[in-house]
Amino acid sequence: MRIAAIFLVVVVGFGFVWFLGADAAQRGGITIRTENFPRPPYSGATYFIYERDGKTICTKLEVCNKFNDCDVSYNKGTFKKGEDVETGEPYGKTNAVLIPKAKLRKHVCLTKFKLF
Repeated sequence: MRIAAIFLVVVVGFGFVWFLGADAAQRGGITIRTENFPRPPYSGATYFIYERDGKTICTKLEVCNKFNDCDVSYNKGTFKKGEDVETGEPYGKTNAVLIPKAKLRKHVCLTKFKLF
């Protein structure tokens, strides 16, 4: 019985933290998500999409080859290369995650365009 009560407190506690994170995202917090596209031969493009209030504020594009040599570019607002637009839907996506305020300065895309 005591273990069940502790488990309930932990689950409720995590739910409360998740609720606070979702609420912060709705109040101007910045989130990040990714989209992946194939690039022949043996390479891929990953878009890191930064959003505030449901709108894209910055996009980081990282294109890496099979040797893990990468080129990175930063663009203010929404950005997608023509070849990725032609591909259609990305083959991989992640859900948006809230970036803690203390970590915002570590994201070059945000600091480069003074977006926080």
